[in-house]
Amino acid sequence: MTATVSTRIEEKILSEIDEISKEKQMDRASLLRNLIVEGLSIEKKKKVMSMYKERRISIAKAAEMLNIDLWQMIDIIKEENLYIDYSEEELKEDLEGIN
Repeated sequence: MTATVSTRIEEKILSEIDEISKEKQMDRASLLRNLIVEGLSIEKKKKVMSMYKERRISIAKAAEMLNIDLWQMIDIIKEENLYIDYSEEELKEDLEGIN
């Protein structure tokens, strides 16, 4: 299911959008859809990483929320220069999920 959304943007931004759409040889609507999806993904990652930093979720839960495996999550944590906070309890939970 799709919905139509309209918004106002500055002419300068519209010019940049049109320039990028020409470079990528795609129509404006497709480019905007791609940018929205990419932006949502970035915002979701920020939210999940914030929750992880605040110890509100485990590393396994963060990976689940981002729909990635544990190893990819560990890579993200390294990229973000964060401490891997992994308790014995979380290890047990993760091992139960493997069995």
